[in-house]
Amino acid sequence: MKYQSPRGTQDILPKDSIKWQKILDATRQALEFYSFKEIIIPVFEHTELFCRSVGESTDIVNKEMYTFLDRSDRSLTLRPEATAGIVRSYIENSLHREPKPVKLWTYGPMFRYERAQTGRFRQFHQIDAEVLGSNNVSCEIESVYLLHSLFSELGIDFRIEINSLGDADSRKAYKEYFQKYTKGFLGDLCDDCKRRYEQNPLRMLDCKVKKDQEIYAGAKKPIEFLSESSSKRWEEIKNLLGLYKEKDQRGIKNIITNPNLVRGLDYYNDFVFEVKSVNDVLKGQSTICAGGRYDGLVESLGGPAMPGFGWAIGIERLIMVVNPPVSNAISIMALSNQENIFKMVDELCYEIKKENLELNIEINFNPLNISKQIETAAKKDMDFILFYLDEEKKKNIFKIKNFKTRKELEISANIQTIVETLRCSASTEI
Repeated sequence: MKYQSPRGTQDILPKDSIKWQKILDATRQALEFYSFKEIIIPVFEHTELFCRSVGESTDIVNKEMYTFLDRSDRSLTLRPEATAGIVRSYIENSLHREPKPVKLWTYGPMFRYERAQTGRFRQFHQIDAEVLGSNNVSCEIESVYLLHSLFSELGIDFRIEINSLGDADSRKAYKEYFQKYTKGFLGDLCDDCKRRYEQNPLRMLDCKVKKDQEIYAGAKKPIEFLSESSSKRWEEIKNLLGLYKEKDQRGIKNIITNPNLVRGLDYYNDFVFEVKSVNDVLKGQSTICAGGRYDGLVESLGGPAMPGFGWAIGIERLIMVVNPPVSNAISIMALSNQENIFKMVDELCYEIKKENLELNIEINFNPLNISKQIETAAKKDMDFILFYLDEEKKKNIFKIKNFKTRKELEISANIQTIVETLRCSASTEI
């Protein structure tokens, strides 16, 4: 039998894991700068948690969750997203009693049974950030600036799309209007939209069926039904983000309003947004980050009335548009048949750390064919070969070959000398 990875999963190979780590490092640095603290949550939760939080009318709950019974017949689900788990932990561990807002972030695999597409997998990974306990618009503004800075640092071409879904009163007014508007078209709609018509009409706008989208194109938008308080909040956000300024005067130039933007989860209210890559590699799956405000979620899960705001980055899609980092590390292959080479390399590692040098080393112990090993080093694009064989041990030296200059150098066999040689090689040729 030929074993293959399950459908909808993938192996992150070294050529991509370098970019993966670049994304994680840059995101962690950005989040810590804005005072987010890391939280680590389980990869599975009780199924009811996701039904209550994500919403029973969503495709995630209806079609995409990986749900199973454990040996005690409890229904458990592999997490399809991280917000519900973070909010559950926030309530369970009484984090709501800490000074507000509580700013948390996490990273890890999520699971959704959906059709595999470009950058979309059944096991995928997200970086998730949540701000709990504040209804101040600074949550929205700060996050937009954080993400703009992050994606700019990663060298991605992107745009930020924002919208407002309004508060409970706004959405109730729109629901009544939209149900009336679509009632005469029910027979022509897809089965999902027929179900959403009763449960959550706003979710109908998120339908991907072209025929349904053509019907909805003539309807008014949720933005036209904002209550006075939601409208005031929306105008304040747009003003603070500089949308009323000329593009060359804005702090964020690549931001637009999109009245058609509706997130696919039931818990959102008021401000929602998506960050989209403009790189053609992602084709129709261009969203690399999305989120919004969810002021009723904590209370709906049994906690106190507490506002919330959050977002998540999809790493698999991001990898496709991020360039690999440039490495300044010196790479060495040590060719030796001497048993003490391992102790020497360990000492070298310790000294290199003190010197703050970047070094990658590969030990080739007891090489039988020196020429072939040199050829292997060349194929691996090593910077140096370090020879420590019988002749070198007898002379108490190291022989170093520089693959870039083809020069060879003999130095005394002590760690300090080789550290000094490598440090100098970073700026001069040996």
